[in-house]
Amino acid sequence: MTCFAAHPIIPLPLRGTEARICNLSVEGGAVMRLPDLLQTRTQDNRPRRLLLLIGSSCLILGACLVMRLSSGSKSASARSRPSAKSNPTSSQAKSSVGQWAANVNGRTISRKRLAEECLREHGESVLETVMNRHLIALECQKQNIRISEQEIDAEIDRVARRFGLPVDQWLTLLQNERDISADRYRQEIIWPTVALRRLARKQLAVSEEEIQKEIEAQFGPQVQVRMIVLEDPQQAEKIRSAATADPESFASLAVKHSIDINSASSGGLVQPIRRHIGEPQIEVVAFGLQPDQISGVIPIGDQYVVMQCVSHLDAKLPSDTELRQMRNAIAESIRDRKLHKAGTELFQELQEQSNVKNILNDENLRRSMPGVAATINGHSITTDELAEACISRHGKEVLNGLINRQLIEMEVTRSGVHISKSDLDQEVTRAAQAAGVTDGEGEVDFVKWFEIMREQQNVSETVYLEKIVWPSVALRKLVEAEVKVTEEDLNKAYAANYGPRVRCRAIVMDNLRRAQEVWAMYRAKPTVENFAELASQYSIDPGGKSLGGVVPPIQRHGGQAALEKEAFRLKPGEHSGVIQVGDKFIFLLCEGITKPVAVDPEEVEDVLYADILEKKHRIMMSRRFQQIIDHASVENILYPELSRTPASKMKKLNARSAAADNRG
Repeated sequence: MTCFAAHPIIPLPLRGTEARICNLSVEGGAVMRLPDLLQTRTQDNRPRRLLLLIGSSCLILGACLVMRLSSGSKSASARSRPSAKSNPTSSQAKSSVGQWAANVNGRTISRKRLAEECLREHGESVLETVMNRHLIALECQKQNIRISEQEIDAEIDRVARRFGLPVDQWLTLLQNERDISADRYRQEIIWPTVALRRLARKQLAVSEEEIQKEIEAQFGPQVQVRMIVLEDPQQAEKIRSAATADPESFASLAVKHSIDINSASSGGLVQPIRRHIGEPQIEVVAFGLQPDQISGVIPIGDQYVVMQCVSHLDAKLPSDTELRQMRNAIAESIRDRKLHKAGTELFQELQEQSNVKNILNDENLRRSMPGVAATINGHSITTDELAEACISRHGKEVLNGLINRQLIEMEVTRSGVHISKSDLDQEVTRAAQAAGVTDGEGEVDFVKWFEIMREQQNVSETVYLEKIVWPSVALRKLVEAEVKVTEEDLNKAYAANYGPRVRCRAIVMDNLRRAQEVWAMYRAKPTVENFAELASQYSIDPGGKSLGGVVPPIQRHGGQAALEKEAFRLKPGEHSGVIQVGDKFIFLLCEGITKPVAVDPEEVEDVLYADILEKKHRIMMSRRFQQIIDHASVENILYPELSRTPASKMKKLNARSAAADNRG
């Protein structure tokens, strides 16, 4: 279950995505679509895609536990035990930068407040990584392990090559996009990763069987299914019986009864089931079903699942040559996943062997040892040192959050909007219901919801309410009078979600000349096999590339009018011309049209209305927030490059500059 999209968390300007959201498809995150690849601005998007991978990749996986590590010796040698002296004290830092962090429309944010907020939001996690960094260094010293500069350089080169970049460009990308300096990257991310790998080397061996399973998971057969998720076993059995009696009603039953909101809105459709990924029970049952067949009731945790097989998708195995080239990368990926588990176990073992006291998390110890965050074998980590470590790692994002909060507060005051506790409660209820976090009677399970926030968003209940819920409520109330849902909106949403779709293959490129060349290659030999081969060679869409150009069926009103118009014009076996969508160039091969989902529009009107209303709210909230930003005057003292000048003032300054140039 994911809930990261439950709130529009101080939304950024949508711009490129706005058109797609306006088209009001309510598929949520359950079904990936070709247009999703096309929602990038007209610019070089490779760094952006790479940085998306950074956030989820296991490449820097030793950093999964030590990503935000304490400062230590600048030497790469594990013999050099980290010293608290390498961290500037709070007073030293304050004297060097002053007591103010920012000035927002004439109101100041103090550095003390920033430190307190950083500690509140990130103190626990940063302290854990600070202590883990010490523990790794001590264990390396104990085992006489030294990490050389050459090993660190080699690891950085390995990571950069996996992203297809030279080292200097990779380090520049980290600095520009993640605000991670080369020195911090070496000491806080790469050094612990290499050290963990050395300490846990026996657990990181990769077998041939594991490689084959990974290949099958990525390129093997898949099963497209619809799914109904329920909380009551008796209800699940009743719905299974109804679906078995009338298989064509499965999508309608999913819309009415499934508690998984994302898949329910698309008739229970989820991403294809693969081998060796996810719940083993789901995998076994899915691969045992025939098209249109209904499964039994499958208990998964405290939920009950019923599936319907839509179709079986054939394996799309790369050639032997490609597989040989991929083996090392596949083995590295498996080792990285193993490193995460081995690192967790190692830290637990080291903590048990050491005298570690986490004072920050113990109220009694905090009273008896004021100013101390933790001790490791008698060595103290002070609260001031921890605050500075938090600012070093998270100061920019936390200060930006404080600035945005202050701007919204000012706008709320100016507009005379009142936000009550009841408003906050309603927003929490709405978000939890949207994520399907309810009890057996359909009521919101608040305890479970706040637990999910702690696990997925890594925020306490207090921080969640202040930093996520309050801004969302404030912006929603600022724009609520402007949001309307029309009959046309409902008709488009119904067609998008339940109408026919075009089954096709697609080749996506970012260069017009190359697209025309590849299109000519296909026209010279217009076969499915040739299209698949060209897609595997030239398409920049990773999913379609590995599947011979196969992409999820294209719907109407999905946000790419030109693409949809061309797709629905084609007949099975026909191919399109080159279609420009943003900065991408695409051509399609039509393989057929799907049947519309048999759902009465009146039965899903409430679901569609609620989804459209929410999406329109998000668009208007994003626009309003951008307006607030455009008219703000922000002096960011700690990070001057993030200071802002009101758009109106910038126009005057630009006009004066242009006039001066003309006079010159």
